[in-house]
Amino acid sequence: MAVFRVQKTQNYTIMSNHHLRNKALSLKAKGLLSLMLSLPEDWDYTTRGLASICKEGVDGIRATVRELENAGYIIRRRIRDKNGQMRGMEYTVLEQPQPLKQGPEEATPKCAQPKQAEPKREKPVQENPAQLNTKEIKKEETNNVSNPIRAAGQRAEYRALLLKNIEYPILAKNNPMDTMRLDELVELMLDVVCSKRTAIRISGEEMPAEVVKSRFLKLGAEHIQYVLDCLKDNPPRIRNIKQYLLAALYNAPLTIENYYAAQIDHDLCGGKR
Repeated sequence: MAVFRVQKTQNYTIMSNHHLRNKALSLKAKGLLSLMLSLPEDWDYTTRGLASICKEGVDGIRATVRELENAGYIIRRRIRDKNGQMRGMEYTVLEQPQPLKQGPEEATPKCAQPKQAEPKREKPVQENPAQLNTKEIKKEETNNVSNPIRAAGQRAEYRALLLKNIEYPILAKNNPMDTMRLDELVELMLDVVCSKRTAIRISGEEMPAEVVKSRFLKLGAEHIQYVLDCLKDNPPRIRNIKQYLLAALYNAPLTIENYYAAQIDHDLCGGKR
């Protein structure tokens, strides 16, 4: 019979065994929570910060954080300034899970821009953007052609949704020198999700418009930050900047993990390849 002997040193962490005994949690979630509980309170508790000391990338960390949040081990609360603008997220990491409950900020989500006339959707749009894209857009497509006011209202709603999805105020604050680029990305995404075309060209290939729209509606702040970082790293002369940005946005969820992993490897090697 195999015997494992554990040798503890002075540098160890005391924590509850609750999450370690919880069979509903994945092994990755147990490991990440243990890591977070071992870190000091003033540590950089961001997906990028956690990814810098883990093998997993930003997307992997984000998915695991969501699992812990759904299990009640992490409580997320939006932080707003005196003007009601969202200026960040506050995460509380717990050793014992608590039942999920909506805070006052999340019970009535507020978008960065005022909602336009004729609000028809009472359900939270962000919960399932792909479903909205395949059902509600098709339902209103014919009416929008003959009703420019309705089309303008729909565009305003999508703009508000995109700004909320990417946490625009935080991105603008973190990238004060790139606000014009950020606005251009928002407008480009807005043109795509409001497009009436059946196909959209991505990396030289005609992709189904519904697929592209669905992916754009799922982009978050980390994906937009990734595209901004890519623009800084690439040479200024790009033949077709619009096609480059469309491809970067569309492929962001697929390439972001390898991009930051390569950056971390580069930094660990002292900038030497």
